[in-house]
Amino acid sequence: MNKVLLIVPTRSRSKASLDFYKSFIENSSITDLMFAIDEDDADNYPRIDGVLYEVNPRMGMNGTLNYVALKYLKDYDYIVFMGDDHRIRTKDWDVTLSSSIGNKGLAYGNDLFQKENLPTSVMISSNIISAIGYMAPPNQKHLYLDDFWLLLGKKLDAIYYHPDVIIEHMHYTLGKSEVDELYSEVNDPSMYSADQVAFSDYINNQFELDLEKIKKI
Repeated sequence: MNKVLLIVPTRSRSKASLDFYKSFIENSSITDLMFAIDEDDADNYPRIDGVLYEVNPRMGMNGTLNYVALKYLKDYDYIVFMGDDHRIRTKDWDVTLSSSIGNKGLAYGNDLFQKENLPTSVMISSNIISAIGYMAPPNQKHLYLDDFWLLLGKKLDAIYYHPDVIIEHMHYTLGKSEVDELYSEVNDPSMYSADQVAFSDYINNQFELDLEKIKKI
């Protein structure tokens, strides 16, 4: 069976990590779970047997995601991103998603919020990440990553949405979690503005080059 690595960047949410783990262990079949945490926050996280941990200087969610994905992609066929505010609700979600994308594609489930509109969590074939050198454009810190994954998958004609695979997004705007300092930081208007500019710059200057790299796989 193909190997899957699920990376969950997390900060200041040790309780959320335990809740996430519970939903993971109940529903996963072929996946290793890794919490990627910041070194100044590492002591706040209990270590769970069987879970992998990456501790690094704070790089922001996307910086951490890219660093860890590149470090481990040679050991796995698929890399998955989920936030610490996602919860896996469907048994064998990983088998279903990986079976649909083969060796060059992306897949996502139903987050009960954006649904088909955006992959707020995503599974990506490792060779795509290897070809372009990142899981999401590195100049983006936190936002518009899902816009990138959706556009990339559509342009490759290799993105697969599974409405029956529930990966619930417990976002504070839905009343499913409390507003905390991290939510306030990453949803600040200045963050939206900066990441929107970075995403636009990527689309205008790098996106087509990345597509060509992937098509050579």
